[in-house]
Amino acid sequence: MRSLARQPHESEWVYSTTLSRRLLTPLSEYVHDLPSPSCPAIELCIAACGYAFNPVIFPCWPILVYVTSLSCGGMKRSSSWSNAWRGGHRAATNDAALYATNVTIAYLASALVTLAFTEIGKASFATTRPPTRSKDKSRRYGGLVASLKSKHSFPSGDCSQAMNLCMMLWMYVPPPALNDDADGDGGMDGGMLQFWRNVVLFGMLLPGVAFARVYYRCHWIEDCLGGMLLSCVIHRTIIPVIATRIKTGSAYWFEF
Repeated sequence: MRSLARQPHESEWVYSTTLSRRLLTPLSEYVHDLPSPSCPAIELCIAACGYAFNPVIFPCWPILVYVTSLSCGGMKRSSSWSNAWRGGHRAATNDAALYATNVTIAYLASALVTLAFTEIGKASFATTRPPTRSKDKSRRYGGLVASLKSKHSFPSGDCSQAMNLCMMLWMYVPPPALNDDADGDGGMDGGMLQFWRNVVLFGMLLPGVAFARVYYRCHWIEDCLGGMLLSCVIHRTIIPVIATRIKTGSAYWFEF
């Protein structure tokens, strides 16, 4: 019965590489079959990661981006807390709310672009999701985490959105100029906050989302890796084009 369940998955070319057959697929099945933690609080944390980018919860992330942009902008003196780019020169702006609004608009645009390419990928590859388990092997919160998921598996939309959020905050909030030493204060406060925030984003949130999506049998590991890679490619190609069209005041604030 197990071999029959694996056959459709292994016949799809996305999962037919040597790496998938010898490592990733067995590892995915191992995570799929992990027993539920004896401590409900641990599984609640896993479920929170797996549900974090569900359409029901997603509106919380633009709010977080806005608040983070607003607070990061206020770290330095009002005359230099935020810097915009125009012709390669920094132009100061004191409008924190406008800056945070534009960052949030850019994030929403990036999320929509990521969603569009994720759905294109799902429709193009049309891969099957992991087989469902019997009721006695079901997970706590499994129905909640798996709710509103699309038909196809590759790439993972949740992982692509998680990577998009991480990339957005890492690259643009606070802007690189926040850590410059132009005002002589060493720029340490903003730099340390940015460092620890990145540890939380890339070291906890992103792996947590990927693990949870596999743990709850919504995806294979390849789906999660594909979603992350897709988001990285989008951030190196399309997002900069979108970002340079969004202004703070009269100056561009996004630019590589």
